Amino acid sequence: MAETKKQMLIFGKDTDVSDVPILKSEEHFNHYELEDGTKLKVKNVATSFVRLEGQFMPDGRPLYIVLGTPILDVESSPLTKKQQ
Repeated sequence: MAETKKQMLIFGKDTDVSDVPILKSEEHFNHYELEDGTKLKVKNVATSFVRLEGQFMPDGRPLYIVLGTPILDVESSPLTKKQQ
């Protein structure tokens, strides 16, 4: 799938961007144990990357914006309600 050029409203200004298709991805969970004893798994799944046309970092690298969805899984918790 080829890049798609479009405009996005970024910081209140219409900006030319290219939607760059994802060819391969690996997402891994981060694991957290909370003070209340709950164990969580969290990851952010990238759904899209857009490159800002004509915009670059001071060192010349292109600027990208990532659009994503956070995923949360409660592995275990002492607060879990008993099933009836």
